Amino acid sequence: MKMLAMVRFTLFEAVRRGTLLFYFAFGTIIIAVFAIWLRKSPEDPSMIMLFGATVPGNINGLSSADFFLVMLFRQSTFWIIILGTFGAAGLMTSFLEKGIVELYLSKPFARWELFASRALGASAGVAANLMYCIVGLWLVFGLKLGVWHFGFLAAGLLVSYAFVCYFSIVSFVAIWSRNAILSIVFGLFFSFISIGLESREKGLYRLWDNTIYHRFLDGFYYLTPQLDGMLSNASRLIGQIPFSQEPAAFNPAPYFYSLGTAALFYCLSVYYFSSRDF
Repeated sequence: MKMLAMVRFTLFEAVRRGTLLFYFAFGTIIIAVFAIWLRKSPEDPSMIMLFGATVPGNINGLSSADFFLVMLFRQSTFWIIILGTFGAAGLMTSFLEKGIVELYLSKPFARWELFASRALGASAGVAANLMYCIVGLWLVFGLKLGVWHFGFLAAGLLVSYAFVCYFSIVSFVAIWSRNAILSIVFGLFFSFISIGLESREKGLYRLWDNTIYHRFLDGFYYLTPQLDGMLSNASRLIGQIPFSQEPAAFNPAPYFYSLGTAALFYCLSVYYFSSRDF
């Protein structure tokens, strides 16, 4: 119950800061745009119209609705995670400010409970906004086109899971540095590096033909959350990624690897926070 109260308090703080309200408004605009401008073609019900333009019924082997869902998911989820980092990172450092952290530590909380509830509250706020946008778009496509794609909903849940794993690194840097800007910059850096690591055999390996360098990249890949791998596999629950040579089959491995590495970073954060004098 104590942790639940702290999670609620963290969410309320995010609302007061305007973070959750901003993402809620952003998601609402996206939903409203599709609700207004998306509809079936009056000439051919198998085709859809967006912004007044007719979209072909089959694009690279996908129906027009599935094509839009895949592309919308691919283009939006990465940036939603990035934007979520800006608000969530601040919540992990605000309670460490002088005078505030002493007040928290005077309460009947174990330090691990304080950190865990804070991280959970920050992650839950981002995940809730993400699922609000996903469910809203799912309803729009279902009600206006008759396309009830449950893979789209499942993909949204996996992206929420991916954010929790990714946020373990942001939280660790925030606790270690007590600096929200540094944790955000590091999170942004890692999010883009994860894209290169996922396809390192075709890119980063070629920068230097050295076995030690290659093994270093492999180690970094497996010892950190595999953000790009999780996002790519989540989109495969909707359909084959258009114009891509990537395999179409869903691979759960990145989610299992990331669970272990995220647990490691969260444990390191708890250890550092518990051993630090304030």
